[in-house]
Amino acid sequence: MPTTPVSKQEMMMISANNSRNGHLNHRYHYAFRFIYITFITIAISSCCITEGKHNPSSLKTRSSLSSSSIPSKKKNKSGWTLQSRVFKNSKDDDASLSRLSKELMQRGGDDSATTTTTTTTAPPSFYWGVFHNWLHMLSIGFNAINIQFVVRSIVDKTTDFTQKPSPEAIALSGKVESVDRLLTFLGIGFLSALSDKVGRKPLMIWSCVGFSLTNLIQAKCTESVALLYLADFIDGCSSCMLPLCQAYVTDCCTKETLAASLGIFQGLSVGGAFILAFPIGGILGAKYGPRTPLLIASAIQLLNAILILFITPESLPPSSRKEKMDYSEANAIGGLNRLFGHGSLLRLATISLFFSSLGRMSLDAQFANYANIRFGWSQAQSGPLLVVVGLMLAIAPRILVPLLGLSNSILYGFLIAFVGYFVAGLSPTPGSFVFSIVIIAIGCTCFPALQALLANLANPKERGALLGAVASMNELVAAIGSTMYASILGVFTSDAAPLPLPGMQFMVGAVLHLFAWVVMSRGLKKNVGHPALSVSTKGVEYEGLGA
Repeated sequence: MPTTPVSKQEMMMISANNSRNGHLNHRYHYAFRFIYITFITIAISSCCITEGKHNPSSLKTRSSLSSSSIPSKKKNKSGWTLQSRVFKNSKDDDASLSRLSKELMQRGGDDSATTTTTTTTAPPSFYWGVFHNWLHMLSIGFNAINIQFVVRSIVDKTTDFTQKPSPEAIALSGKVESVDRLLTFLGIGFLSALSDKVGRKPLMIWSCVGFSLTNLIQAKCTESVALLYLADFIDGCSSCMLPLCQAYVTDCCTKETLAASLGIFQGLSVGGAFILAFPIGGILGAKYGPRTPLLIASAIQLLNAILILFITPESLPPSSRKEKMDYSEANAIGGLNRLFGHGSLLRLATISLFFSSLGRMSLDAQFANYANIRFGWSQAQSGPLLVVVGLMLAIAPRILVPLLGLSNSILYGFLIAFVGYFVAGLSPTPGSFVFSIVIIAIGCTCFPALQALLANLANPKERGALLGAVASMNELVAAIGSTMYASILGVFTSDAAPLPLPGMQFMVGAVLHLFAWVVMSRGLKKNVGHPALSVSTKGVEYEGLGA
């Protein structure tokens, strides 16, 4: 049977494809080894590393000593009266105990005494919050690197992602994300405030189940745009994991260790997750299609919910919970009023966070589409670059926040981010763009520093509500940014662009970080020496939440 001769050019193409596939499989193999080792390491750390002592211990307090020899009111009324009189009027508890014990011995009250013991349970390790947020961010990373390609497969009816996305696909990805963010804005403050009343675990489980269902629906959606909106509707109604895990960390830490702990939280749970999720999700999406990583993300969140339900300890004991929830402040508008309506430092820090978060959305909102349009990258090329972001998020805050302090970490972070976004907007080559991403990631040190400042300004019993209000504002920012940056990208990468500047979205992000620096500089000048601005925050007077 005759065979068709193969040209030299075709042989070269086949050889290149085989080489590329072999290289992909090689990376795929080692990537899975890396994710396995890292998962085991962090899982062990979450169980073993503690803040102080991990195993809860029963500490006998002064109240237990005081009550251990007190006669029963029913059996020895005179003894009870004596105890009340002594402890009410005495300024020296030890002397009071001595006098009380002598009188009880004289009365023979030992036989009628009842012994009660008050125990204080040590808080759980804050690494539980880090671990569960790490799993959550792992799913987010798998989703974020692939969801825009799912949208393109529905709108453009193609699986060839080397082609430039259509303006309709870019616009739809922004609209769908805006629906998710807007609904999260409306509900996240209520869910976070509710956790101050019922505890962190029930709402953490609710968030895991909702995000698992979201990923499952998105993975199964092949033609219907309505299903994409349904998935984001579910996600918007259940999204609250980040502020709840932040609240979990604040429950388990002292004021002296809070800033460093939040730096660890961002580094391990956010940066550590993205280090794995972006390259692995990108490789899986390029090899098996963008829906496979979404199915994995769904399974991870089911596992996360099971671990929280059966293993993770509750960080907020009943004695520390709010008896009643203020529903007027648990809604989205009330949450914004909580941030903007109180002390000047809290208000200015919130305004600067608003501008900087909106600026950061220039990278988060349309990164995959921008990299594809500008440099022709697919998920497999975009994912490894985002590892740089994850590494910097893991390393920079842990080093810079304790070294510089909160004030300088915030201000220098804004300026570094401004430079990074400006360079990204003008980058003509992949090399210069990668360099700009490194600068941006270092500048993100400002965010854990701002979170620590806001947490320091909150009453301990209302930190969940405050962090929920912050998360609610961030979701509003994301809803605005998703549509805004999709429009900017569509306009400035089209043939009819008003300026030959495809990186205009990053220029906008740079200007917004500069605004944040101006606002926060003014706030810090007005509040020089405020105790909430020090890493050690003894004596902080709570400005927020009506305090």
